[in-house]
Order: sequence, then structure tokens, then C-alpha cells
Amino acid sequence: MANGASYDLETGRCLIESKRYPYALFFGHLAIEKLLKAFVVKVTKEHAPYTHSLMLLASKLDIKIEESIIDKLAEIMEFHVEARYPDEKKDFYEQCTEKFARNKFAEIEDIYQWLKQKLSK
Repeated sequence: MANGASYDLETGRCLIESKRYPYALFFGHLAIEKLLKAFVVKVTKEHAPYTHSLMLLASKLDIKIEESIIDKLAEIMEFHVEARYPDEKKDFYEQCTEKFARNKFAEIEDIYQWLKQKLSK
């Protein structure tokens, strides 16, 4: 799962560069989700839950996660739903300017690196 997370993060970077901002954020969500699932497997020695909920996955870890990161996970969670159902979430597509997407993707990369560091311990 961790290798898939890395692949998805790189895909997100490529989508940012090709100006496919909603999908870049969607792939950012996938990267965080897969890394969290890898972490859950490492901690619990069991299969990760079948969920896309970043907060649920984070709650299964044995590490302290600051409230600011939990808040960002909740926001990143929205990218999963909003990017997949564009007809339902037209506002999200309009909100996905280059500035917005690059800022949010940078936050995703920061959380990804933080999780990766915790996972390697």
C-alpha cells in the first residue's frame, strides 16, 4: 500500500502540473488514504478497514495526531467525494483554482511526509 501511495502522490503532482486540479486533489486523498491503511496494517497486524474515511483510519493508529492535522484530514476527505461526483459538486470545481489546488496539495504533501516518517519508526 505504501508503494501505491507514493505512486498516487506522484500522479497528483503530474495532475497539478497539467492543470487538472480537482483530480490532483483526489489523487492526493488516495495517497494519504493508502499510507494510512499501510500504517493501520502495521499497527494492528490486520487488514485495513474498507473505508475512504481518513479520520476513521487515523483513529486506529497508536500515535498522537494534532488537531490541526485531523482538521486537514477532514478537508482532504472532501476531495475524494467532490472530485468523484462533479455534477453534484460544481462549486468544488469552481473553487479549484491553481492557487487553491497548489496550496491544498502542498498540505497533502506535508501530511504525507509526516505520516511516512511516523510509519518508518
